[in-house]
Amino acid sequence: GVSGNKARKFLALNELDAADFPDVVVSYGGPQSNAMVALAAIVSSKNVNDDADDGSKSVVPEKGMGKRKRRRRFVYYTKKLPRWLRNQPSGNLLRATSLGMELVELSPARYTQLFGGESGGSSKPPQGLDPPASDDDDSGDNDTRCLWVPQGGACGVARPGARVLAEEIIAFWQKNGKGLPLAVCLPGGTCSTALLLDREIKHIQQMRQKDREPLDIKVVVVPCVGDDEYAERQMRSLDISIGGGGLDLPAVLKPMQQIKTADHSASSGQTTRKSKGYFRFGTPNAAILQTYNEMMNDGLFVDLLYGSPAWTIILQHWSLSAYYSPDKTCQNENDYPISGRQVMYIHSGGLEGIASQMTRYKHQGLVDPTNVQ
Repeated sequence: GVSGNKARKFLALNELDAADFPDVVVSYGGPQSNAMVALAAIVSSKNVNDDADDGSKSVVPEKGMGKRKRRRRFVYYTKKLPRWLRNQPSGNLLRATSLGMELVELSPARYTQLFGGESGGSSKPPQGLDPPASDDDDSGDNDTRCLWVPQGGACGVARPGARVLAEEIIAFWQKNGKGLPLAVCLPGGTCSTALLLDREIKHIQQMRQKDREPLDIKVVVVPCVGDDEYAERQMRSLDISIGGGGLDLPAVLKPMQQIKTADHSASSGQTTRKSKGYFRFGTPNAAILQTYNEMMNDGLFVDLLYGSPAWTIILQHWSLSAYYSPDKTCQNENDYPISGRQVMYIHSGGLEGIASQMTRYKHQGLVDPTNVQ
């Protein structure tokens, strides 16, 4: 099944009737992507449902029985796999391929040519990428319906799911918020959920402002892939692609190290390159592991790719947020977007990947091998 953040992102796609579902879904990204395995599961479910409807187990008819039934496909582009992963597929890659995903490996240069630079994060497929041909060789037609899904689902198909989440947040805070300002924090890869959620919350509140006072809700994204500048570029690109101006974006939570370095450079007149303080995506880190263990001890289970890195940065701001009361603001609200606010965290899922991530931490000597199952 599909769970976590991708269940929201691909809600509209998953709810499509079989007759309206595309023949081929095409996407790209890393070989352990949550979006990849979610799309594989959705496409596979449509084929399973079709087989169940007509009682068949095969899509290839016997000779003389007419045109064979077209089977939906999921084609996924990624960089050349490491030898160990190709020889022993694991995690999301193993799940996705077992669900029928067609993996297309590209050289790093070709992958960057197609999906890097200006093409990265685009809602349209790159010009140099030909749409997959239909596998319905007997039909003689070329009416294959292809759906392009950018990396991480960063496109308009994710809007209905974001609208459902926005309605749930507003309803909950209307009932339980006691009029206090709220920071809705969530980890970000492409940061598309943050952008779409922010748009939907603002739209819903604008539509209801005649009936009730708008709630003070700020969406805050914590980049887990890249840094604050990358997050803003991604959100701006998506916002423009779905009709926005690319200016009204969610707040981005920065590591305290970056803020303090920038403040020091400004006060001293130095023009030194600022230290970002974000974590390198997917790389084992002792600070991330410490946060993971602390959260688990408090009864909150988060993954090691998004949840734990995000909370490591959130906790850097936590004491500051507690210090500032709602009527007392920081000098620069852009640097301290959760100060004076209650915090709601949006869990993005990914717990099924903890085991494979722990194996990487074991190889780095950061965890006791006897504690890794």
